[in-house]
Amino acid sequence: MDRGFASSERISELKQQKNKAFVLRIKNNVTLEMLENGNCKVGKDEREVEIRVVAFCDIETKSEFRLATNLLNEGEEQVSNQEIMEIYIQRWQIELLWKFLKMHLKLDRLMTKNENGIRIQIMCCLIAYLILQLIEIPPEFGKTLLDKLRYLQSYMCQEISYVHWFRKLIWIR
Repeated sequence: MDRGFASSERISELKQQKNKAFVLRIKNNVTLEMLENGNCKVGKDEREVEIRVVAFCDIETKSEFRLATNLLNEGEEQVSNQEIMEIYIQRWQIELLWKFLKMHLKLDRLMTKNENGIRIQIMCCLIAYLILQLIEIPPEFGKTLLDKLRYLQSYMCQEISYVHWFRKLIWIR
């Protein structure tokens, strides 16, 4: 869930759902009131909700992350602050993958309305993504996935057929 949607009302709704855990980022400008039990109050007046908040900083980007969760910090089902941070980072990697698929592998436009066709399109994009992960290109062209994609796009345009392109691609390694 995007942090713009993490209102105190939404957090309260999520807390009431049994057997469902959540970790979501809250805006940095949200006022938190620290309680003696280690939890925080989020929201104001009748919208106020008590929740566990875990904060951490990314030194590289100099960004603060504040995460609200219903995961416990004590007892048998204890989840550490470090684990909550890792859950959020893994979730963010999914967001970055989705962004790459939509922006660069053109998953933003579906070619069909047929459910099977949509699945095929998604699988093709994921396969292309995995191929980009495996391919090595000359270092002077860069090392990011986008660099690899652009390199391959320009390389493919130079060849007459995909057979020639594929044979040369195999020999890149």
